[in-house]
Amino acid sequence: MILELSQWGVKDIAELTWITVPPPGAINQAKDLLHELDALENNLITDRGKKMLKLPTHPRIAHMLLEAVAENTNTAGSAATDIAALLEEREPLPKESGTDLALRIEVLRRWRSGERVSVDRSVLERIEKLAASWRKLLHLPVDNAAVSDKEIGKLIRAAYPERIARQMEKHSERYKLVNGRIVKLPQHDPLARETWLAVAQVDAGGGGEGKIFQAAPLDEQDLLDHAVEKEKVTWDDDRGMIVAYQEKRIGSLLLSAKQINIISEEKRIQILCDMLRGQGLKILGWQEKLEPWQARVMSLKQWRKDEDWPGVSDESLLENLETWLAPFLTNIGKRTELQKLDPVPVLSSFLPWEKNNKLDALAPERLPVPSGSLIPLKYHADGRPPVMEVRLQEVFGLLETPTVNEGRNKIMLHLLSPGYKPVQVTQDLKSFWTNTYAEVRKELRTRYPKHSWPEDPWTAQAVRGAKRRTNG
Repeated sequence: MILELSQWGVKDIAELTWITVPPPGAINQAKDLLHELDALENNLITDRGKKMLKLPTHPRIAHMLLEAVAENTNTAGSAATDIAALLEEREPLPKESGTDLALRIEVLRRWRSGERVSVDRSVLERIEKLAASWRKLLHLPVDNAAVSDKEIGKLIRAAYPERIARQMEKHSERYKLVNGRIVKLPQHDPLARETWLAVAQVDAGGGGEGKIFQAAPLDEQDLLDHAVEKEKVTWDDDRGMIVAYQEKRIGSLLLSAKQINIISEEKRIQILCDMLRGQGLKILGWQEKLEPWQARVMSLKQWRKDEDWPGVSDESLLENLETWLAPFLTNIGKRTELQKLDPVPVLSSFLPWEKNNKLDALAPERLPVPSGSLIPLKYHADGRPPVMEVRLQEVFGLLETPTVNEGRNKIMLHLLSPGYKPVQVTQDLKSFWTNTYAEVRKELRTRYPKHSWPEDPWTAQAVRGAKRRTNG
């Protein structure tokens, strides 16, 4: 119907008035098939399509017959007429005969030559009657010579291009079609020795595996002319690297692949960005520096809402990889090379210049304490007070709780014993010295006698470790 309408210049049958509109999915599927059969081009009928219309049969069979005639050999043409008749008539062989279409052609030709065959004569007569009508229409002689099974497969492929099938494992009965569907030969079918098949009859199936009823072997070399050559660049997770191949495929089926050693910078960067989006930033091995940096920036985003600090969650960073990470990926192709990147300059590139300048001043990674130590701060993405874990002896003489963000945010002090056990959590150091320190001193001085426990912490000298021994 689509070919007939196309012959009259109708490109979109939805423009017509219908009593019942055909399902769009079925229409699109039919159009795709007709394009594959060279009957349509840009939804308009081709010269091949017009020739197919003149043959009183399904477009699949018409295309196969015309392909065979175009070879200008009686062998291919006669084989195509026998195949057409076999496909359009009832199955001539018993169910247990296997799926090989070549066997059916052999039986038909032996019977036609006068040999006795164990097949219902009436079925063969109907098949031969139809084959003879095709031979007459196409001006072909009768031919009862043996036909190569690969020649039969080639003709079946012309009628059913979407039913090219590749064996999934050697000697397996399971095959994968061009469209990705899995189909299966009956158990112990002789065709299981073939890597490639052209499937003539298969059950419609549902979501599961289909069953092959008739098929023929295919020569892989015959498929190369119909293959699409394409460069495939992808991430090989097992090897931890980008790999590239020049592939020849028919649909989802791979015929050959040749490794490519030179990959364009643009493709390489895109593959790395896509891989990171799929696997997450943890693959970089930056957690030790990434998470504290994120917490510092997100704290400032909470504290200084009028300054438009950017979000730096994993989601935000992954969304903008091409902006901040891509410039550092120009010579990267492996996981190990990714993990050697210095996160400090890379992460800094995410922030605008003026924000980078302010980050260390407003949210420093460490703060000095009276002992001379630089103690790290732990920030929180939700803007809670940053935490400093510091031994009590190191903050003697510190009168006020340290602050960040230009003095606007007090840190949360986790004051530790010499054994690094928490003794007090406070944001009010002055109150701790005044009200709590004496009790802490009383409790811990006997447990840690080698450490300094002055009565007056306000004026005492801060120390990093135990008291130094004095001579004499």
